[in-house]
Amino acid sequence: MGSAILGYVLNGICIGGVYGLVSSAWSFQCGALKFANFAYGASIMLSMYITYFSIREWNIPLPIAVLIVLVMDICLGFLMRKTVLWRHDRNTQILCTMGLSLIIINLVDFVFTSYPRDFGILETRIFFTDSISIGRTQLICFVMSAVILITFQMFLSKTWTGRSIRAVVQNKEVATLMGVKGARTLDLAFALSYILIAVAGIMLMSMYQVEPAYGDRMQSIAFIVCVSAGLGNLSGAFMSGILVGVLEQLIVGLLGAQFRTPILYGLFVIILLARPHGIFTRKQNVARSI
Repeated sequence: MGSAILGYVLNGICIGGVYGLVSSAWSFQCGALKFANFAYGASIMLSMYITYFSIREWNIPLPIAVLIVLVMDICLGFLMRKTVLWRHDRNTQILCTMGLSLIIINLVDFVFTSYPRDFGILETRIFFTDSISIGRTQLICFVMSAVILITFQMFLSKTWTGRSIRAVVQNKEVATLMGVKGARTLDLAFALSYILIAVAGIMLMSMYQVEPAYGDRMQSIAFIVCVSAGLGNLSGAFMSGILVGVLEQLIVGLLGAQFRTPILYGLFVIILLARPHGIFTRKQNVARSI
């Protein structure tokens, strides 16, 4: 039993790292940029489908397929920002993006059908003992997620462009007076968040079956992780993603998959009541967490 639990924890950490990357991008959009994008999970699912069909069905080389997904997500994000999210209040953003999410999911279901598709990677496992192992793909995705998030945070804190984004997020009027072009900077920030979405979708496609229902699942996970960590807290979202990944694997392994959703949402409600600002965020401006 002890070795089985340790195996669940190790696998949960690897999967949770990808959850953390997924959630960090949504936390950046919703918490820092103040864009309530609830078509986020559908965008990830669409990235998974485009990657799968580009490589498996259309025989496009991997680098070109990745480039196609990146360009598609950037264009989708730019279109959403200029139409759905631009100059609308938070409630309107939520309603519009929820509707857009339903359109994307049902359109994908209609075009590609709901039949689950497996990329077909022959998974090799790294064994620590005879009974404890983790998937090589999961480990690679975890390392990539951590490196990408660290690089993104260094970009925000160390480069002039990143500091401009932080300045616009904290006080757009003052940043504009200092010579920063607010609208263009927000466009760039939103595009960067959609690049993270594209990368997360590619990694998830290599780990899970591709199906339309995955959009709603990733939106739910991102929501739980981000609110639990505190909106706008990128490092907190990554840590909370790992925590959710570990809990998910323990629940599925010890109790069964049918208990995963009710237990996770029950714990989420408890955290929200006890720590409404998130378990990794103090009572402060969320823009200071990025």
